[in-house]
Amino acid sequence: MNSLKNLWFLVLLTINTNIVTSQITLDSIFENPGYTYIASPIGAGPFPAVLYNHGGLGTNIGGDLRGTAIALAQAGYIARAEKRMETIPISGHLDEVTEALNTLREDPRTDTNCVCIMGFSRGGLLTLQAGKLYPEKVNTIISMAPAQANGNLNSTIADVSPFDDPILILVATNDLIQDNHVQLAQMAHDSLINGGKNSTHILYPYYDSNGDGLQNTPPDDGHELFWEVQEPYWSDVINFLNTNSCITNGLTSTNQAKSEFIAYPNPFRDRIIIEFTNPKHENHTLTLYDAAGRKKMTITNITTDQISIEKDNLVSGLYLFQLHTNNQATLSGSLLIE
Repeated sequence: MNSLKNLWFLVLLTINTNIVTSQITLDSIFENPGYTYIASPIGAGPFPAVLYNHGGLGTNIGGDLRGTAIALAQAGYIARAEKRMETIPISGHLDEVTEALNTLREDPRTDTNCVCIMGFSRGGLLTLQAGKLYPEKVNTIISMAPAQANGNLNSTIADVSPFDDPILILVATNDLIQDNHVQLAQMAHDSLINGGKNSTHILYPYYDSNGDGLQNTPPDDGHELFWEVQEPYWSDVINFLNTNSCITNGLTSTNQAKSEFIAYPNPFRDRIIIEFTNPKHENHTLTLYDAAGRKKMTITNITTDQISIEKDNLVSGLYLFQLHTNNQATLSGSLLIE
């Protein structure tokens, strides 16, 4: 009897762990009827964390759970993406998001001081709801083409006073078929701004979803921009996370100031410029690490607000930099060499 129970458990729950690249690991958890992807840079952490909430309705899943988790891990984050229940009413879905957020925060690799949530469509709405409900648990909120879901978006943004984190709202200019997501995104942003909150809104150009080179909606659906990890939106996601979170990759970094920086071009092939705020011209040191946390480069005596890094002997891949003065980290970020 016990052997039958064990066999049934194995049928219901399967966990596959793979090293996707030399830089990240991916746990694929298949639990009938759902599944979860957890991707992380290789190492013990703590890493900044991101919870991704998918879109869709019923059995239709909107967004790339696996691809998004992997892309976030490649950018230096531990990421969790869970498939929610397939019920069409949204009731109960926020409970699942809450449970996933708590599970991510409990992961020993997670830096609980740097936890972000992001989501698409219904997941974008749930992301806003969770950010409003648990401002003490998250640091950054990204909502991509948030859905209305029978008035739930209206009720969520009716009172924005609980929001306490930077918020990024993204939408394509022809996201108009399933609902007027352009209007919904603008409405959410306006409510946040009018309430004195830190909200950024990006409206992307027309998305040619069927690739025929013509601008006809339908059949083109701007909602499909967020079905996969791609430009033009993905670099904005990573830049927003990097600017408003902290990249640690298991390195020592506590009570880190949220300094802004610009790195260009990023990704780069030969040379990259990092510009940051240094009004007092303090003497900084920049240390560059690979994705496994190994020190690859150190630049000392930086007193300007600009640093140039040459590729030289660095191989292609993800790198994390830490800028510090007097042994105190002031800024962290990620670079990608093509």
